[in-house]
Amino acid sequence: MKAEIQTNLENAYVKSKSLQFHNEAWETPEWQNIMPINVETASKSGVPKDRLVQVGTKISSLPEDKNFHRLVKKIFEQRVESIQGGKNIDWGTAEALAFATLIEDGFQVRLSGQDVERGTFSHRHAHVFYQDTDGYYNPINAAFQQGSYRRFIASNSHLSEFAVLGYELGYA
Repeated sequence: MKAEIQTNLENAYVKSKSLQFHNEAWETPEWQNIMPINVETASKSGVPKDRLVQVGTKISSLPEDKNFHRLVKKIFEQRVESIQGGKNIDWGTAEALAFATLIEDGFQVRLSGQDVERGTFSHRHAHVFYQDTDGYYNPINAAFQQGSYRRFIASNSHLSEFAVLGYELGYA
């Protein structure tokens, strides 16, 4: 049995060397029915750089009168530097810029799942918790007028697909 498995693996490895992959091979008719947008002709989206700098500086500035963990402060300082310099923008910063520009345009953004407030790899920091008192600061919501509801919501939930579906069903 071991020899048969090893032979199958070796044959698959040899076969993989000559495999030709076509970029659009994943597009099945079923997918086309769900997503009828032609990516070649879709309109470009984005925002001007000066707007990203303005929005990014707003959402990356922590209040001076609050006490935050020193590493979180450093992350936010680096965000401001990367945004203003236009270099070394990491995933969390890019994500925050995307969310913030959507909210500034009047859309709502809501995330739910395990550890979405902080981000699984500490990249998001949607909620930044105070070190000396109960509560947290939400940089995106603090940067924009909210009106009678929050436009950006990040809700931690259990690590279970069923739990997330149940949570979303209850929320809906």
